Amino acid sequence: MKPSKPLPKSTKPLKRYPLKRTTKPIARTPVKKGRTKVRRGQPTKAEKTAIRAQVYAETGGRCEIQKHPQCTPGRVWPSEGDVMERWHLVHLKSKRVYGWSRDNLCGGCPYCHLISLHIEGGEGKIIPPKNP
Repeated sequence: MKPSKPLPKSTKPLKRYPLKRTTKPIARTPVKKGRTKVRRGQPTKAEKTAIRAQVYAETGGRCEIQKHPQCTPGRVWPSEGDVMERWHLVHLKSKRVYGWSRDNLCGGCPYCHLISLHIEGGEGKIIPPKNP
């Protein structure tokens, strides 16, 4: 192989122009966080509180699900407090479709509601999942 000739050195450096914007930037508005009004057909916050109090009074603060081994039937759970130390309002079916009617609501302990129905899922579900 013959040695190649060295490239001639240019006196001017290579100019690399940045891409020029041909369009104007779009004015974007910030994304709103949360809703200002309740969804159509959904109860207000005050109505939800009243429904929750009604279901708590009817169940006596006890678990109606009784699916988890750590659930103690007959134990009265307080309505307020930490997530794992209070009574939970449980929707048996989708609240968006079936709403907040009393036949779709029940009371539950945190073990049955959070662990059996949400984390373990399939085995603890009261209503089986939809078939695809």
